Amino acid sequence: MRVINRRFVEFLEGIDKHFVIPAYQRNYDWGKEHCKRLFDDVVQIYKKNFKNHFLGTIVSIYDEESEKREYLIIDGQQRITTMSMLLLAIYDLLDKNEITSQINKQEIKDEYLVNKYSQGEKRIRLKPVKDDNLAFTKLFESENEHIPDSNITNNYNYFKKLIKEIDIPIDEFYKSIKRLNVVEIELIRSEDDPQLIFESLNSTGLSLKESDKVRNFILMGQPTAKKQEELYNLYWYKIEKNTKDYEDNFIRDYLTYKERNIPNKDKIYEFFKNFVKKNYSDKIEDLLKELLTFSEYYHLIVFSKHKDPEINILLDRINNLEISVSYPFLLEVFDDYANNIITKEGIIEILSIIESFAFRRLITDLPTNALNKIFMTLGKEIKKVQDYETYYLDILKYILSHKKGSQKFPIDEEFSERLISRDIYHLRSKNVLHLLERLENFENAEKVKVEELIRDKVLNIEHIMPQTLTKNWMGSLGENFLQIHEKWLHTIGNITLTAYNSKMSNKPFLEKRDMEKGFKESKLFLNKYLRDIDKWNEETIINRANQLKNTALKIWKYPLTEFVLPRSTENVYSLSDDQSFTGEKIQSYVFQEQETLVRSWKDFYQSICLVLYDLDSNKFKSFLEDDEFQRKKRKMISSKENELKSPIKISDTIYIESNLNTNTLLNMVRLILKKYGIDEEEVSLYLREDDE
Repeated sequence: MRVINRRFVEFLEGIDKHFVIPAYQRNYDWGKEHCKRLFDDVVQIYKKNFKNHFLGTIVSIYDEESEKREYLIIDGQQRITTMSMLLLAIYDLLDKNEITSQINKQEIKDEYLVNKYSQGEKRIRLKPVKDDNLAFTKLFESENEHIPDSNITNNYNYFKKLIKEIDIPIDEFYKSIKRLNVVEIELIRSEDDPQLIFESLNSTGLSLKESDKVRNFILMGQPTAKKQEELYNLYWYKIEKNTKDYEDNFIRDYLTYKERNIPNKDKIYEFFKNFVKKNYSDKIEDLLKELLTFSEYYHLIVFSKHKDPEINILLDRINNLEISVSYPFLLEVFDDYANNIITKEGIIEILSIIESFAFRRLITDLPTNALNKIFMTLGKEIKKVQDYETYYLDILKYILSHKKGSQKFPIDEEFSERLISRDIYHLRSKNVLHLLERLENFENAEKVKVEELIRDKVLNIEHIMPQTLTKNWMGSLGENFLQIHEKWLHTIGNITLTAYNSKMSNKPFLEKRDMEKGFKESKLFLNKYLRDIDKWNEETIINRANQLKNTALKIWKYPLTEFVLPRSTENVYSLSDDQSFTGEKIQSYVFQEQETLVRSWKDFYQSICLVLYDLDSNKFKSFLEDDEFQRKKRKMISSKENELKSPIKISDTIYIESNLNTNTLLNMVRLILKKYGIDEEEVSLYLREDDE
C-alpha cells in the first residue's frame, strides 16, 4: 500500500493514465446539491485565501496486467467523476468563447481529461460504469449527442450554468481547483485485499446500499478487471435493470425464499456473505445466473409486467394492496410456474388466494407483521408434503385455512361482520378504492376504472346519509338519529360512488335519487339498490350492506378444500407478533440465522439468554442494576441463586428467574432484546405440530 498526500490535479495528470470505475461500483449518484457544495468550496478557497482544501481520499488499485497505466478506483469515484465534469465544463466554455480567461484550455484537456496519444476508449482518462460511461463519453462530443436525464449530463450542464454566473474571476476559480488536495491510497493487488479495504471504508461512513455491498463482494473477488467487467455485463447489469430501485428488497426477498429466514434490512450484506460461503463459495457464476433468473421474476411481480393479462391484473391488485411481504413466496411460485410445476390456472388461483387472504385480514384488523413469517415458510410447508406437485393448490388452501391466532385466514362470518360494521371511509385511500372497484366490477362485462374516474373527478366517494345532518335527515332517520348516524355513517352500507356535485351531498335522499346524475340515472352496480327505494334509514343501510357483503364473499373467497394433510403443518411466528402463546408448545427458535431446538418455553428462555450473554456479557451484567429487572416485589435476575424462586444459571454470577408463565417469559425476552437494541423480528418461533 502506498499513501500520498498530493494535489488533485497531480493525481489526474501523467502520460497515458487511465482511471476505471470497476463494474462492481455503484452508479454515479451525486445530485445538484452535492455539486453546489463542491463548487462553493472551490469559490471559498479564493475568497478566504486558503492555501489548500481537502477534497477527500481516493483509493485505487494499479492494474499491472493492463498495457496502459490503468487504475481501478475503489473509493472516490463520485469526486473524480464530478471534478472531471467541472474541468470539462470550464474547457468547453472556453473553447466556445462563452467565457473569457487567460486559462490555458489545452492544459485542462490534455493534462486532466484525455490521453492525447491514445486512441479508442482509453483516449478519455476516466471510464465510469456502463450507462454513466456512455453519458460521460458523449460529453466530449457535440451537444446534440448528449444523453438526457442522466446525472452526468445534468451535473455537467449545472456546472456550466454556475461558471457563467460565478462572482469571482474564472482564472482565480481555476487556480483554486489546483489547490484541492487528496490523500491517494494506491493498493498493490498481490499484497493488499481490496475487499477488506472496501469494508473498512464502508464501516466508517461510506454511504452504500446493501445491494451495492453485495455487488462489490461478488465482483471484487474476481481475479481480473476483465472478469469483473464480463460478469457485470452478463449478469449484474441486467439484475439492476430488472429490479430498478428495489435491488435491496430483491436480494432480501430472494434470501428469505432460499434460506426461509428474513434478513434484517441493514444486515442483508452480511447475511448474503454467509449464504454464499455456505452454498456458492466456488460457484459465483452459478449464483449470478440464478439471481438473474429470479430478478426477471421479480420484475414481472413488482412492476406488474407479466405478458398474460389475467395474471397481470392480479399482480396489480396485490401491488396496490402493498402485499410486498408475499414476494418471497411469489418468487418461488413463479419459479415453479416456469418449471411447469404449476399451471397458468394454478398461478391465477394462487394470486387470487393471496389477495383474499390479505384483504380479509385488512378488513378484520389482523396485524400485518404476522404476514412476513407466513410467506417466509409457505413454500417450505407446501413442499414437505409428498407429491406436492399434484396437490399444490389444495395444500396451499389447507395450510392457510388452518393457520391460527394472528396468522389466521378470517372465515366468512368474521369477514362479513367486520365488513358491515367497520369504518370503511377512513381506510387508506388505496384500500378504499380497491374495495369499491372490486365490488363495482364483479361480474360486470364493462369494467369501470374507478381510480381513474375519481382522479379525473368524474366520480366521487360519497356518503349517502351525509356527514352533517340536516333537520330533514334527522326526521328521516327517526328518534335514534344520533346513534344511527354515529354507527353507520362511514360503513360500507352508507358509502357509494356518485357523479353528482359533492356540494349537493346534504340534500334529502329522494333529491339525491332523482336529481341529474343522481342514483336513479346511475348505471353503477354500487347504486343499483338505491334506484328504486324511497327512503334511507337504518333498515335500508343494513339491507344494502348485506347485499354488498354477499358480493364481497364471492370476490374475496375463503379457500375450501377436501384435502387433508397426513399431519398438521408447522406454525412460525415472530416475537413481535400480537399472539398469545399460552397453551402452545415451542419446537425451536431461529436467531442470527441459527436454528436451535428447545424442549419448552423455559428452555427457550434459558437458551436465548445464554446466546445473548455470549454476545455481550457486560450488557447482560448491567441488568443486575437495572430497575426493570430488579422489581420491588420480585427480582427477575440476580447474582445470588437463593434470591430467586426457580433460578436458571447463566454464568457463575448471574441467575434468572424461570418460575414465570409463558407470556411473562416471552415479555422478559422482549425486554432483554430491547436493552440489546435487537429487533423482536429477528427471533422466529417454531411451534410444535399438534400430533407431537
